[in-house]
Amino acid sequence: MKASVQSLCNNILSRAHKEKINVTPMKLQKLLYYVCVKYVKETGISPIHEKFEVWKYGPVVPSVYFEFKPFGSLPIKGFSYNAKKKSMMIDENANPMLKLCINYVWEKFKTYDGVDLAKRTHQEGSGWRTAYLSGKEIISTEEMKNDETL
Repeated sequence: MKASVQSLCNNILSRAHKEKINVTPMKLQKLLYYVCVKYVKETGISPIHEKFEVWKYGPVVPSVYFEFKPFGSLPIKGFSYNAKKKSMMIDENANPMLKLCINYVWEKFKTYDGVDLAKRTHQEGSGWRTAYLSGKEIISTEEMKNDETL
């Protein structure tokens, strides 16, 4: 079963808040992308329903962009909320593979800032770059699976 992108963001933000590590909207997008890349590499499928679009500064899930846009380049201080004003998280114990992927990406990239991660997504061999050079608007699961920047 696929997770909501907002819940997955909350799992990432929860780690950030606990460890007092700043996560800006740009950094969240890139961490989210790499969690999904890792999950695709492990399982062959995306853990979320929504797709990453090819934007100027790297992969972006538009709903996440619009939700956290008010923070601009500042750290996100809260969580994502659904229409009922509830903040939901993924039960990581129910999906050990997703937990593994979140932990892997968090430990590898938590000290990077959003700009560094955006530069990484632009490197040769990235799924974003492959889609961008092909003139695509969406990064495919196959392009994520073949992303060499993780």
